[in-house]
Amino acid sequence: MSRTLRLQVLGPFGGRWSDGKVVDVTGKKTQGLLGYLAAEGGRGHTRERLATLLWSETGDERARHNLRQALSKLRRQLGPVITRSGETVELEPSLCHSDVAEFEALIRRSDVASMEACLSLYQGDLLEGLSLREAPYDEWLLAARGRLNQLACELIHRLATAYTENEQLDDAVAVLRRRLSMDAACEPAHRDLMRILVRQGRRTDALRQYESCVEALARELGAEPGSETRMTYENIRAAPSAAGEGSAVRVPSPNGPTAVEVADRPTVAVLPFDNLSSPDEAYFSDGIAEDIITALSHFGTLAVIARGSTFAYRGREVSDRQISSELGAQFLVRGSVRRAGNRVRISVQLIDAHAGSNVWAQRFDREVEDVFLVQDDVTSTVVSTLAGRVEAARMARTRRAPPERLHAYDFFLRGKEHHHRYTREDCEKALEMFGRSIESDPSYAAAHAWYACALGQAAALGLDETDTLVAQAQAAAERGLELDDQDSECHRILAQVFLLRGDLRRALKHQERALYLNPNDDRSVCAMGEILSFAGRAEEAEAWVRKAIRLNPFHPPRYWSHLARTLFHLGRHAEAIEALEQIREPRLRDLVFLVAATQRAGTDDVLAHAVDRLRSASSSFDAETLVGALPYDDTAARQELLDALKEAGL
Repeated sequence: MSRTLRLQVLGPFGGRWSDGKVVDVTGKKTQGLLGYLAAEGGRGHTRERLATLLWSETGDERARHNLRQALSKLRRQLGPVITRSGETVELEPSLCHSDVAEFEALIRRSDVASMEACLSLYQGDLLEGLSLREAPYDEWLLAARGRLNQLACELIHRLATAYTENEQLDDAVAVLRRRLSMDAACEPAHRDLMRILVRQGRRTDALRQYESCVEALARELGAEPGSETRMTYENIRAAPSAAGEGSAVRVPSPNGPTAVEVADRPTVAVLPFDNLSSPDEAYFSDGIAEDIITALSHFGTLAVIARGSTFAYRGREVSDRQISSELGAQFLVRGSVRRAGNRVRISVQLIDAHAGSNVWAQRFDREVEDVFLVQDDVTSTVVSTLAGRVEAARMARTRRAPPERLHAYDFFLRGKEHHHRYTREDCEKALEMFGRSIESDPSYAAAHAWYACALGQAAALGLDETDTLVAQAQAAAERGLELDDQDSECHRILAQVFLLRGDLRRALKHQERALYLNPNDDRSVCAMGEILSFAGRAEEAEAWVRKAIRLNPFHPPRYWSHLARTLFHLGRHAEAIEALEQIREPRLRDLVFLVAATQRAGTDDVLAHAVDRLRSASSSFDAETLVGALPYDDTAARQELLDALKEAGL
């Protein structure tokens, strides 16, 4: 019998043959390749996809050459474990097993033994310690790590619940401590641990656990415990001392805060897409529609009808108005998929069933080399655009409504509209609208987050003392996170608050969480590029910003600003100037980078004009003051910008 290989990718990379011999796979790219094939098992992967993932910056020909070399090396070392069929590569399932495949096979089981076996496989983040500094690969790895980590966290919660119900309290404590070793700032785990410790009669330990929670939140997130955690603590602290260490004290678990009513948000129903190809291609059209449903559900501003309800309309001749009425959905998404040879055409339209009109329609033509890659590409683009179009359509209706008929969500939308205009008057109006949204529904987490964002804008516009406004912004964003720690807007805006404070470590932590919660939000994608550009990681930053521009062709001007900054620091000054020229009304910071890029590009006649524009915008401009205020974590990048401005005569 042939020996088999078992790959370990949950935690640091490792491999071992069935006869016990360790596999010594050297080279980060080689480990990254095997890790990707293991984590994305079950299907072949095109050579083009693998080459692009691992050697994105070397050019197509060189990337394919590097891939051939890596595969040849692996074939010599692993034999038939690596299989190639035409243009696809995969791991031979009969000869290779992985901990991640076993983990995903066990994750949905509910018996304690299976859950324990599943958790034992999770020895750490996917490919822990591996960083290739290749933007496409790192983007995939970030998303895959987040998904698997979330599954592990949910598994721990289920296992802790099962242990508690079975009165296995010591086991419940141990597994919750495992959760905290993965994320010391996991507030629900701290709460559950406090309650179980009290049930064990360990009141003092429960109070100490609260102190640990306070310290971890302050250290990791710069935040304070939420209301439910504080209430749990107060209930324990106020319990009669006569209960003693040996007596159990019952601690009630309060209901969580109510969110904005679903009816107060626009509701979207994605109907099954028409398959205009052969019947055996139906999986592809269904996959597109299902992916869109899943991805849209990540947007907290939308209510999305479940697949089981919308797919019940497959093949039925029912009017849009009737579907809307039966599902309670104002917006319907329809589409069709046609495949011919190696090309696929996907048509999508967004319908306002109440108004009886089309809001948006678009057609996508793609080459089908990797079906799943095309599916991901189309889904992410459609979802990002759909979310914006639904919000715009709802905004049009909100503008016509009198204030006395507005709900929390309507005030929220009006606040966003004023916020995006970026004037002093609109900023003040945005603060008023977000305030009224919070007043209408104090538990609306996103309204608190956007109120924080407006306070940050107020600081940039000089409406009050900067330190005061930034402190207020941080408090508002943390309040939103306290209400809903799964709200991507709260994490995204708190990342911006920490960027304003120059704390890039915390900014990145919240931004990564925002992207995990909603990977198709172009604002989060662009914000990741913005933060990385200040962290001295310009190549990665460019990839993130370009992805945001691709996701949202109607993006705001600041996307060009962030792109120009990354291009300037990459030494591609002509491209930076080209990006800045896309901005119709450049702000002071845009003009600063225009001068710096023009100076480095060596076009003296154009430079004089750029300097004049900057001085007209700010007669008292001081290069050191402005550059010093930018949240650079990379001293060399800051100095590079300052030198260019000084050499331009500023």
